[in-house]
Amino acid sequence: MVPIPFPSAHRMAKAGLLGIIFAVLGTLLVFILGGPSRRIPPLAVPPTPQVADAGLQEFSFVQSKDGVVDWTLQASQAQVFDAEARALLLGVRLVLMGADGVSMTVEGDEGTINTSSKDFVIGKRSGDLALVLEHGYTIYTPRVNWVNSEHRFWTEEPVRIIGPNLEITGQGMDAFLTTREMRIHRNVRAGIY
Repeated sequence: MVPIPFPSAHRMAKAGLLGIIFAVLGTLLVFILGGPSRRIPPLAVPPTPQVADAGLQEFSFVQSKDGVVDWTLQASQAQVFDAEARALLLGVRLVLMGADGVSMTVEGDEGTINTSSKDFVIGKRSGDLALVLEHGYTIYTPRVNWVNSEHRFWTEEPVRIIGPNLEITGQGMDAFLTTREMRIHRNVRAGIY
């Protein structure tokens, strides 16, 4: 009779480890092949509809300082939420006044204004807003924000500025009206014609 060699402890540990690996891979394969239908869907809670305190046609908001109009914001429609001090706007037009008259106009599809702080956002559903400035400059961007306390426009969206013999593009912008200073945040390219 020939003696049968017993496997060593090292070989048995390798075989056990290999068996565990195949079991884990098999389980993962079952879950992956089972697809999303085998998974439990997350609980979906429908949002509670917000009811506006007032719905308005031809909404107008005027900001003035020392009896001089700073800007006017008009909308063809608005939903006003008093508790949140907020109005949702459709068909928006902004006219910003400078010391020597109109210094900027912009028209957008939609917007929001905080009726307490006078901060607002104006945007287009598709395409870009055209912020038409005095002296022949126009800023194109999909959305713009206004911080009233700082007299500052800003966006994180792509920006294109066109002016006499000039085109500047970049990502993000800050425009301070009191100092007439403008900063493009990144990816800036300038062309002079």
